Amino acid sequence: MGGAMVWFVASYAGSVLGVLGLNAAAGRWLGPDDFGFFVVSLTAAGLLSQVGLVGSHRSGLREVARLRDSADPAAMVVLRNGVRAVCLTTLPVAGLVGGVATWVLAQDSSGPERVTLAVAVGALVVLGGQQQLWANYVRGLGHVRFASMLEGRSGGALVAGLQAGCVVLVWWLAPGWDLVGAVAAVAVGFVVPVTSAWLVVRRRWRGLPGPRARLLRDLRHTVGRDWRFLSAQVATFLNGTTEIWLAGLVLTAVDTSMFSAGQRLALLLVLPLTALQVVLAPVIARSVTAPAPPPADAGGDRRPELERLVRTGATLATVLALVLALPILVAPGPVLGLVYGPGFSAAVPVLLLVSVGSIGNVATGMAGTALSMLGREDVAARVQWLGVVLRVALGVPAALTLGLHGLAISALLVSSIVFTVMWWRSRRALGIATHVTLRPELTLLRRTSG
Repeated sequence: MGGAMVWFVASYAGSVLGVLGLNAAAGRWLGPDDFGFFVVSLTAAGLLSQVGLVGSHRSGLREVARLRDSADPAAMVVLRNGVRAVCLTTLPVAGLVGGVATWVLAQDSSGPERVTLAVAVGALVVLGGQQQLWANYVRGLGHVRFASMLEGRSGGALVAGLQAGCVVLVWWLAPGWDLVGAVAAVAVGFVVPVTSAWLVVRRRWRGLPGPRARLLRDLRHTVGRDWRFLSAQVATFLNGTTEIWLAGLVLTAVDTSMFSAGQRLALLLVLPLTALQVVLAPVIARSVTAPAPPPADAGGDRRPELERLVRTGATLATVLALVLALPILVAPGPVLGLVYGPGFSAAVPVLLLVSVGSIGNVATGMAGTALSMLGREDVAARVQWLGVVLRVALGVPAALTLGLHGLAISALLVSSIVFTVMWWRSRRALGIATHVTLRPELTLLRRTSG
């Protein structure tokens, strides 16, 4: 994993700069009135992308990582046919739903602007799903360096950087396009990375023998195999976006922008863990093939080594997150002003509270990834859906009574519950602890095959 770790650091640094650039350009261009709706549009498109993928990207990462070194081309063809079915059916349908819903909701916009925004959101759904799909397959097939530049909470260094550049370019050329231009620019930023990743996977799949593709059969097989991944991924995504949508429903447009600005900046602290998870996910998938751990007295139990590996990863991610958190915790106001420009000072409490939750998330480690890659994605899904229910049940009354600050406090409380329960369930279901350790084994990262 030595090479993977080097590219992890490079991707992490690039992702931070790209996400900061994207948020800074959009915040300064759109201002407090429209920035919140920009974030709502991106997160809604991201949710539809998850639904359209039906979990095929995460199961693909796990399965292709296990098949990469085996002589089973027929099994690889089954994965290829499933991906084809998803790309031709569920993902375009999700994009169509997103576009139509946007057209219906954007009643205050003029005719051409309304249509353009609907098309941009639909394209964002399809291209965002394609990015996640091919990035996971590129990683599973062993293209570590390229995958490290594609993956992450905001798409990785390559995607985030291109999106930031596109937003700045449209802002410069057509500043009057506002929200429509910003959303369209983010969608365009996906095109080059998605095309490049698709070409890499296509070269590996070309000429494989195996069962002939049949669209409906392949789709039924994929959905039947991956629906637990779909549940887990949708619930995970909702845990990161529900409060933004609640703010849009019950708070003012300016308060929605304040919450969005604070949360988006605080989520940068999770990037080290997100990036390291995608480095370690195929390693975890190949480490244990059985969904449940073997008996304690059985030979070949690799749980102790796997636990040391994931705890070392959690420690490394936590150190990087704390370094990034230092300016946020010391001077949150100036940091918000530097990133978004004037007018976002009210987001300081949100930034501080969500940042504490983000650090707690990183410190508990990659429990959800361990569960998913070792065949217990159902456990991860149940925990995440518990979090979604709590966010709505606590967030709505908190926002109605205490406003912006109440919603931020509710977000911190629920996040703490979710991360703690996920860590506990991982230890119960897999016999593996994932939290930080005072004795990390960095040599283990160097000598483990990525």
